[in-house]
Amino acid sequence: MIIKKGYVVTMDEDMRVYRDGAVVFRGDRIVDVGKTEDIMRKHSDDEVIDAKGKMVLPGFVNTHNHLYQTIMRGLSDDGEGMRPEGYRWDIDLLRGLDRDACYASGAMSMVEMIRSGITCTQDSHYINFHRDSINGIAESARDVGLRLVLGRGSWDLQGLAPEELTEDIDTAIKESRNVSKRWHNGDMTKVIYEASLLSQVSDELILETKRAAQEDELGWGMHIQGPLASHKNDPRTGDKSLRRYGGRAMEYLNSLNVLGPNSLLIHCTFTTNREIPILAQTGTPVAHCPCANAWAGRSIVTPVPSMLDMGVTVGLGTDGAMTNNSLDMFHAMNFAALINKVNYGTTKAMTAEKVLNMSTRLAAKALCLDDKVGSLETGKKADIVLVDMKAPGMAPTILPIKNLVYSATSLCVDTVIINGKTVMEGRELRTLDKEKIIEEAEKQTWRLVEGSGHMDRYPDFLKRGKMSYMN
Repeated sequence: MIIKKGYVVTMDEDMRVYRDGAVVFRGDRIVDVGKTEDIMRKHSDDEVIDAKGKMVLPGFVNTHNHLYQTIMRGLSDDGEGMRPEGYRWDIDLLRGLDRDACYASGAMSMVEMIRSGITCTQDSHYINFHRDSINGIAESARDVGLRLVLGRGSWDLQGLAPEELTEDIDTAIKESRNVSKRWHNGDMTKVIYEASLLSQVSDELILETKRAAQEDELGWGMHIQGPLASHKNDPRTGDKSLRRYGGRAMEYLNSLNVLGPNSLLIHCTFTTNREIPILAQTGTPVAHCPCANAWAGRSIVTPVPSMLDMGVTVGLGTDGAMTNNSLDMFHAMNFAALINKVNYGTTKAMTAEKVLNMSTRLAAKALCLDDKVGSLETGKKADIVLVDMKAPGMAPTILPIKNLVYSATSLCVDTVIINGKTVMEGRELRTLDKEKIIEEAEKQTWRLVEGSGHMDRYPDFLKRGKMSYMN
């Protein structure tokens, strides 16, 4: 298969762009990239896709997500329905997240992501009321054909959620290994172990999940959303050793020897200049979710430009639909560019090219997939996206990469190829029934809300079908 006459943005190490370029793939692998004239001379017998007027890109890689959240989109926005029972989450709602609900949520997530050019996503799954709920997430990605980095999360200390959602360390390791045995294949689905959130896990859980990940040759991840011991339930709040680290999470984790290229740190919102060199020296990647920074009402933004300047690998992520709310990569790219300009007070702080790099090559490196995806190069997997450069938001095409980040929307995505298979063409999804998926997701959402036993926690329009709460 030859994709010819496109504006080919390779995102390779030299950031090569071919204004009249072509990409050749056979099966699931790219076998050649270059000028159309040269490619056609060498591969004249292959089937051809005419990409004239299209930008040809590597598929976007979403470095952080919570696929279970999509069927609950909007339920915690503007503070609605939050913090019942003294917890930060609506626990009665989350108790309904079984395999069927997670499958429906995952499938609806795939619809949204594919339509915005995402071909690979990370997922952090830690709502384990039902042990098989994570299987619903993995099965939805498998059935749709999306590349997945599946994080099996756990915590052992109460605070965000009741004790029944915590796990002892032996159970956490056992269940994580059960997930990896079933789903890790190193190709379309990759499993990593997660100590979910720094403020809700003991040092023992951090060390044991990391040790298990190293033994099983898997990655490891953790959310870091505040300074060390800033949460009232953080087990380290009364620890005298905090004086040594001054509340700095990166210094603390470095002392535990758990950082490194296989350790994905999610958010890192309050990271300071004294911590960034630790990330750079240890090669520890960061998942930046700019929309989630803003959704939570924080005035502090992850210092991404400084991280990039010091050589830290930073990948872009959407986060889940309850803290963004969109799984649209164009939304995330645009916001990443703008919020970092505001944070640093200069338009030069974050360029379109840097944002695109964080959505492709750097994102793949953050997930330890840069040998497979993230750029259009010989030997890489055929994860390819075609964007219509004549669509509103992309024209005129003098500087198409600028347009891609600052003005384009997901409506500009025309074709998506994952692992050599076309999953969307002409904006028509091939591997799933969009209407059926959305209908099932709506059904599962209402089941969760009604089954929670407290419809009164949500705005009246959920009960009466109108926005009476605005009257």
